[in-house]
Amino acid sequence: MFSARTYRARVQVGNWMLIAILSALTLYLIWEGNGLLIALSLLLLLLVIERTIHTEYTLNKESLTVYNGKLSKRQVIPMDSIKRIERIRRIRIGNRAFITYLIVVYGENKTIAVMPKEEDAFIGQIMEIKKYGKEQ
Repeated sequence: MFSARTYRARVQVGNWMLIAILSALTLYLIWEGNGLLIALSLLLLLLVIERTIHTEYTLNKESLTVYNGKLSKRQVIPMDSIKRIERIRRIRIGNRAFITYLIVVYGENKTIAVMPKEEDAFIGQIMEIKKYGKEQ
């Protein structure tokens, strides 16, 4: 009944700012000619870009899989261990929140933060899978 659905991660302004700062730092280090620090900053820049662009969340009836890119380990959370999902909104100005994400609480008070582009569809599908699992 449920097919696996993949949600791409939402890239927030802070991610782009971090990439810009690391890029400027790398260019400065290239200008100065410090080889070890250039390699370190390039590696850090690669890691940040990889996690920013390739993060995705896959939902199926058995589990939620969090994939943070090729340089990170997949995290598989069994669907029956998910207890609740909390929507967090930080740095508010008026009614606008500049940082929003979801906290998935699972297992023995373990948590993971996720930022799918389609938050409502993501939450809705988890609720539907949980409801369908209880009916069986």
